[in-house]
Amino acid sequence: MEIVVAVLLMVFSIFLIVKGGDLFVSSSCYLSKKMHIPQIVFGATFVSLATTLGELFISIFSSVNNSTELAVGNAVGSFLCNIGLICGIGFIFASTTVEGNGKLKYYLLMFATLFVTILGFFLEIKTWQAIIMICITVVFFVFNYLDAKIFDKSKTPNIYENQKPLWLIIILFLIGAICVSGGAYLLVDKVEFLAQKMGISQQLVGLTVVAIGTSLPELATMFTSIKKKTIELAIGNIIGANILNITLILGISKLISYNSQMPITKETAYVSLPLALIYSIIVSMCLLIKKKTYRWIGVVLLATYAMYILFLILNSIYKFL
Repeated sequence: MEIVVAVLLMVFSIFLIVKGGDLFVSSSCYLSKKMHIPQIVFGATFVSLATTLGELFISIFSSVNNSTELAVGNAVGSFLCNIGLICGIGFIFASTTVEGNGKLKYYLLMFATLFVTILGFFLEIKTWQAIIMICITVVFFVFNYLDAKIFDKSKTPNIYENQKPLWLIIILFLIGAICVSGGAYLLVDKVEFLAQKMGISQQLVGLTVVAIGTSLPELATMFTSIKKKTIELAIGNIIGANILNITLILGISKLISYNSQMPITKETAYVSLPLALIYSIIVSMCLLIKKKTYRWIGVVLLATYAMYILFLILNSIYKFL
């Protein structure tokens, strides 16, 4: 009975994170307009960070509780889910031509993933490596700002024209933040409980259930983009979110748990991270060289992600690694 209740609470916590994140981002956009923050600055920094808000809070609470395995699984698992599942669906159902803007992100994605993949073979992330990850995050925000200046967001339609009272915006902002942080805390607590009861690693739960759950906003965005034929925007958001997953989230998690080790399991080091590198190369090269998405690549991404999830399940049973 305890396990059933824990599973239900875990599902509820994911719901809080998803809905709270949506509310948080929407109210933040209203606030930026009220406070006269230029769209180019706001879009190039805060919006990118907001797309990984759920993962960030989960990793922070995991690190505070010294559950660093969950933090690693959450970051890497979200990365793989974003490309393997969500980009796979996007490529299959909406083939599109991609403009030349935002090239810097793709190069940074490949570099950051290669860097973390190499670190993975040492089966631990150290403090100095976490500092480098944070520096890469700063570079990402600079790149994002430069890309935003090239593609002037002030020329795009403003979807927040309807005015709301400032007091209501602030209340919605606080409710969103409370939902995300509270949901993340509850999720970490229940994942720790289930992992202990079922005898599986926190990193495995992070790579699967938590990763897919916290990637639901990106999945919803992809379906909306397919419907509105704006898949290029959705892909760009996923690329940015993945850079933050692999740098900011892992870096902050290690710095918070400064006095604790941050181990990387063999399945993450030898399977998950190399797959993340392969994914980043495939998607980046496709969009940089061909400047177009292909349905067959989407099929490959989805198929390999399904095989990856199957491998994780079998490995938890038969212990290949």
